Amino acid sequence: MKNKTVKMIIAVAVLAVCCGGYAGVKTFVAKQEAKEESEEESKKTSVFTASADDIKSLDFLVDEKETIFEKRDDEWVKKDEEDFPVNQTTLSDAASALTSIESDRVLGDVDDLAEYGLDSPSNTIKITYESEKSEDKEDDADSTEDKETEEKTTTLYVGDENSSTSQYYVYKDDDKSTVYMVESSSIEPFTKTLYDYAQMEDFPVISDTDNINKITVKGDKSYELSKNTDTNLWTVKGDGDEEKADTATVSSLTTSFGSMAYNSFVDYKCKDKSTYGLDEPYAIITVDYTEDQKDTDSSDTSEDSSTGAETTDETQSEAAESKDTSEDTEVSDLEDSEKTVENKQLVITVGKESDDSNRYVMVNDSDQVYTMSEDTLSALTDKSEEDFWDMTVNYVSTNDLEELKVNYKGSDYDVNVSRETSEDDDGNEKETVTYKLDGSEVDETQFTTFYNKLINLAAQKRLTDEFKPETDPEMTVTFIKEDGNKLEAEYYSYDTNYYAVKVDSKIYLVNKMTVKELFTAFETLTGTEN
Repeated sequence: MKNKTVKMIIAVAVLAVCCGGYAGVKTFVAKQEAKEESEEESKKTSVFTASADDIKSLDFLVDEKETIFEKRDDEWVKKDEEDFPVNQTTLSDAASALTSIESDRVLGDVDDLAEYGLDSPSNTIKITYESEKSEDKEDDADSTEDKETEEKTTTLYVGDENSSTSQYYVYKDDDKSTVYMVESSSIEPFTKTLYDYAQMEDFPVISDTDNINKITVKGDKSYELSKNTDTNLWTVKGDGDEEKADTATVSSLTTSFGSMAYNSFVDYKCKDKSTYGLDEPYAIITVDYTEDQKDTDSSDTSEDSSTGAETTDETQSEAAESKDTSEDTEVSDLEDSEKTVENKQLVITVGKESDDSNRYVMVNDSDQVYTMSEDTLSALTDKSEEDFWDMTVNYVSTNDLEELKVNYKGSDYDVNVSRETSEDDDGNEKETVTYKLDGSEVDETQFTTFYNKLINLAAQKRLTDEFKPETDPEMTVTFIKEDGNKLEAEYYSYDTNYYAVKVDSKIYLVNKMTVKELFTAFETLTGTEN
């Protein structure tokens, strides 16, 4: 027992030594890594250092053309085009990328700049910045006096990119014998196109697309969608008569205006629309909508309040009396003035295709040109009135139906609808509806099953060519409404896939199996199943 205890003590001691050794090794490794990192940092050579706030000008090649951006009153401007809409964030980020450029590899005594793509630099970045005067640097560091500054310039010549290290070859100023390898993050902000440095306008997105009342498209395919603001139902009109539009199809289109966006900025001040095909537009899209506006105007009552102490007792009495008589009117007027509805319009002029298969656009009265996705625009411009037609073959609510006449396979049937209103035990009115087929009451479920199939019949497409049936219709349905209006639908076998349903002058093509199900439901209602 004693020997076991001794062995256990020895084992614990060995373990403790090992743990201590491991901790020591871990600490040693960490210190070595830190030392190596410090040595690596110390090996780096400073290429350029300046505060971003001190950088006053950036002169570099953009689209192979010398371009100068200057900072004026803390705002970046394009020197030769002061109205150019400079993206302040992009230019500030570019300046920040230059604040501390270091190289971890310096190539000295370079004879052949072509080896590094520096015989003909891909870019030349001239940095103008403010720096303390040399004599000021020798002054007491604790001096509180303002330091004098002087303007300096440093020019970086950019060669090839080393793809394996993600670094660029650079030489500085006139020293062509020394080449630095610098991180791509310092150079890539200067590899953009001109309009990457421009601040594009926000596309005027319609925040509430439910407020769209009208959409007009003029082009190779022209149409007009209009909403009845009382019923929220849409109609479509092209070359033909105005027709009821499919709500779901229109809704999908209106929703797209809530997420439209520009792809790229092309021209901030277009002088020649023909360059982009905007002088003779491919299409013009006009959207009429409303927008709720809060009325920010309010009467200033502070003067009355400040002079109230000087009013006479008589005046105060009169004011008190008038307050009681006008209070309700004032509250009502305030509520009405808090929110007004403003009619607004969005106009998108669509030009020719760009090189990236998008299209050039101008919006509203702006003279700026952008590109937009062809897919986004084609959802509007490639449609015609036919794409929006409501494909409901015939819809008459049972609430409006008085009589239904059906001719099926040469036999006539007549369904009459009667309604009786009565009161229940609680005094509430209730309506009882009775359906009679040729004078005999029929099961309500059987009738509504057939009738729902009848009024919910939806076509796959409509015929626009002349339709000349060679046979009599298999079924003719005549709806007689309570207001006396009639609607007639004729069902013809069209081909192996469709039935042709004629309603007024419109010819709908309906899936054949769907119509067969309708016929079967009617046979069940009439008891004429085979």
